[in-house]
Amino acid sequence: MVPYGTQEGDAVRPIPSIDLIVRDVPAAATFLRDVAGLELQVLDDRFAQLAAGELVVMLSPDALVPTAPAAGIILHVQVEDVSAALETARAAGAAVLLELTQTDWGTESAMIAGPEGVTIDFFRPLPVADIASEAGDQVSG
Repeated sequence: MVPYGTQEGDAVRPIPSIDLIVRDVPAAATFLRDVAGLELQVLDDRFAQLAAGELVVMLSPDALVPTAPAAGIILHVQVEDVSAALETARAAGAAVLLELTQTDWGTESAMIAGPEGVTIDFFRPLPVADIASEAGDQVSG
């Protein structure tokens, strides 16, 4: 299947940024910097820009077209130590939605409530040996 808007042989277009519509830009930016560990690049009352690896996360109170505030969005933040990220978030007052768990798709994950209905998922890919061990435990257990 060829993605919409491309022809056979075309590269899939990257998505370099996402703009989340939030009511309180400074509060959301501070949360994403201090709790989720994103790098704050620009902060203004009506606009913020944060780096999340190669993805740019922009925050705005409105857009050029009518739109609703962010909801139903999960920002997946890859970390080296999920437990440490979760404890840092907990110490900062974040509400924990999912304690540390191993997923069926080979990651370790914990989730917190982010600003304005956005969920933050701290995750790390599990080494293949850990996934195989877990699968063996499920088969034998």
